This record gives sequence, C-alpha cells and structure tokens, in this order.
Amino acid sequence: MADADRKVFPVEKVLALVAGKDDVDTKDIAGFVVGRSIACECGAKVAGPYAATWLARWYPQFLELEWKADQPWDAFVAKGKKVLGDSVSLTVMDGPTRTMVDAAMDAMAENRHGMESQMAAARALEARVQELEPYVAKAEALQKKCDELEAKIKTMNTDMGALRRQAADFQGKVAISQDDLMQTIKDAIKDGLKGMVVGGAAAGAAAGDAAAESAAEESSVPDDFGFGASGANNDGFGF
Repeated sequence: MADADRKVFPVEKVLALVAGKDDVDTKDIAGFVVGRSIACECGAKVAGPYAATWLARWYPQFLELEWKADQPWDAFVAKGKKVLGDSVSLTVMDGPTRTMVDAAMDAMAENRHGMESQMAAARALEARVQELEPYVAKAEALQKKCDELEAKIKTMNTDMGALRRQAADFQGKVAISQDDLMQTIKDAIKDGLKGMVVGGAAAGAAAGDAAAESAAEESSVPDDFGFGASGANNDGFGF
C-alpha cells in the first residue's frame, strides 16, 4: 500500500472519533477513513463505530481502550497514548466494512435530504403564515358576519314558509281581480250619480206641476165672484 493511501492523525482525534466525543471536530478523519466527504458531525458519528472496527483491525491493542462516561477525557487520552503512541497512521476502508459504511452513510444522506426539504417547506409555510396573519382577524370578522347573515336567512325562510302556508289557506277562496274591482266601483259611482240626476229632475218636474196647479187655483175666478147681486134676477153688478 502506497504512503499516499495512508494518513497520520493524532491519537486524541482518533479516540474522539471512535468515542463519539461532541466537542471535537472529527469530520476530516472520518471522511478520510470512510473515503467520502463528510460535511457534518452527525456524519462523523455514523462513521465512528465503523472507524473503530477498522482501527481494531490494524491495531488490536485498541480493543483494550474503553472510555466510560465518568472517566476524565484527559486520563483516557493519556491511556490511549501509552497503548497506541502519540499518533496513528490510518488507511481508507475497503472490503465489507466499506460496503456497510457506504450503505449507512447513503441512508443518512437520504434522510438528511428529506429532512432539509421538510425544513425548507416548514420555513416557507411559516413565512406564508406570518404574511397572512394580518388577514386572520379580518377573516374571523367576515366569518362572524356570514354566520349572522346565515341566521337571518334561516329566520326569513321560516317566516316565508309561514306566509306561504297562510296564502295556501286562502287560495281558491278569494279570487278577485283588482281591475274588475275598480271597474265595479266606478260603475256603482256612475249608477249613483245617474239616479241622483234623474230623481232630481223628476222631483223638479213634480214641484213645477204642483206650483202651476196651485197658481191656477189661485188665479181662477170663483162662481160667486162679483160686485154683488142686484135686481130681481140677480144678474146685475150689484153689491
């Protein structure tokens, strides 16, 4: 194996990779060991267990090292240097170990891509919600008015139904045309006026006849009218 295929790393960084230590940047060593670019620490954590297996293949004494949560990190690094030295020369993975780590890294990348897409959609949705937020109050007010109008419409429909039922009760009982009613009224008025005119004329004529007769009676000369009887035969103008 050529020297170009190997790279030397400090023992502390190698131990941080296989132990999954949070505050140490292990992306470079993880990317070299698995033979692919790693852009985040989450990728380094996925590669860590496979790197430990690969490291144990080249350095069996590495299996003697185990970091416990209650153990100080510096003490663990000091112990690692006693076993491995100050630095470790590593090569890129190959064989079944490389196949397994590739599958794991591909699945992680796919999941991360999906998560990023969902996060982008969530951010876009949040921006849209903030944009529409001023209209929410207006929409609520309009909805309230719509509810009030709907209630009024229901009431009006109920009232109209009652009126329709009342109209149905009178249907067929009263069938008077307004035009016919007006014409009947007009005819009655005309007949009344005509009766008044005819009656008045007849009354006037009767009154005239009575007056004439009275006048005739008053102007007629009675049989015994004269200046009085004179003479033996009463044919004179005597008094």
